[in-house]
Amino acid sequence: MKISYRWIVAIALLVAYSIQFLDRVKTNLLNPFIAADLGLTMGDIGTGTFLMLIFYGPSQYISGVLTDKYGAKKMLIFSVISWSIMTWWMGFLHTKYEYFFRMALFGMLIGTEYVPSARILMRWFNKEGRAQAQALLSWAWILTPAWASILATQMAAHTGSWRTVFFITGALGIFPLLLIVFFVFDRPEQYRGITHEELQYSYKEEIEAGILKGDKFENVQSQILKVKNFSFLDLFKSRAYIAVVVVDVVMQVTYWGASIWIPLYLADKFGFKLTTMGYWAALYFGAGAIGSFVSSYLSDKVFRGNRRIMIATCFAGLIPFVLTIATMQSGNHALLAVVLCGMGFFANMAWGPFLTVPAEIFTPEVYGKAMGFVNGVGYVVAAFSAKIFAALIVTTSSGKDYTLGWIFLACCIVVGIIASWFIQTAPQSGTNSEAASVTEPAAIQ
Repeated sequence: MKISYRWIVAIALLVAYSIQFLDRVKTNLLNPFIAADLGLTMGDIGTGTFLMLIFYGPSQYISGVLTDKYGAKKMLIFSVISWSIMTWWMGFLHTKYEYFFRMALFGMLIGTEYVPSARILMRWFNKEGRAQAQALLSWAWILTPAWASILATQMAAHTGSWRTVFFITGALGIFPLLLIVFFVFDRPEQYRGITHEELQYSYKEEIEAGILKGDKFENVQSQILKVKNFSFLDLFKSRAYIAVVVVDVVMQVTYWGASIWIPLYLADKFGFKLTTMGYWAALYFGAGAIGSFVSSYLSDKVFRGNRRIMIATCFAGLIPFVLTIATMQSGNHALLAVVLCGMGFFANMAWGPFLTVPAEIFTPEVYGKAMGFVNGVGYVVAAFSAKIFAALIVTTSSGKDYTLGWIFLACCIVVGIIASWFIQTAPQSGTNSEAASVTEPAAIQ
């Protein structure tokens, strides 16, 4: 059975993004050792994360606008080269001020990898497979930590230096660069080997709406934008789009809260050593990959584009596990395994469904700026949440108490449940006059 080229594109983007995501994973895992070497406090780690995220957020929107205008492939090439340089440079840091500067610059330059990747998938896949394609891409930040946590901790343990880990992984940038250059195309019609069936699949909604004809795929982008074009302010006329912004905020706060603080929590509360901690942290992310795939398949195939069901399930299922980890006793390893798997499974269920919504409300042609703004807001708020979580960690005579931090995450998740029920949308007409004559597809729930 021949694999459709759209899945080759999706896999290439997954591999490329996974390698780029190594930096954030290994930095979070090696933070205890980086902190000891550079003399960083818990507050300094929170500040470093804040600086990375506060610059990463606006970079998402800027990269989205540039992606829509100049093409996703060019942005991805820039992103990979920047990532390699920033990763390699990390190994040379010696003071906390160098660390702060690097984290800020890293966030600014690396906020260019997600939106172009997702923008490509939104154009290659239609709504029957978008959530699954996005779920596959989400494995870059879900599944990567599952294996990278083990790789990074084992590499650091055997080399005796966290710096060596950054030098080695920085050199890996050559692989995503080659994948993007040779296998990734912004649009299906740009690939010389594309079949007519694949073109009809990718542009199914536009063909059904009468925007395109099923036998001609020339100047496709201009044809679509004549009918469905949206300014930045037009995006906020959709209640569902605003809800997606709120959902993304909660997802980012939850993701970074887990990825940053779980390794430190395990080291402080359970006393796990470096190599042991890597295996325990991997439970969360391994279960997350399963949760993301299951929910996206159900969203596409079972609930047929009803995105809010799986988004709400994600948040509702997550709260009990977050509250459990907040009150857990240090000696109960069996319960810890259940909690880490449960948190990972439910915390990552919403990625595929909600990341598809902007393309289905509007059009994949403006997905860059639409999703860029969503992620921009999400990361900026997540930056402040990292500082809030750090401030809520209480130092006692018996060690550090993370209870208030986990309760803070649980409160944020409640907001996500409320926002998810506003994601009940119909595709929007464009701002051009021609849009009025177009018959829109059926409503997306």
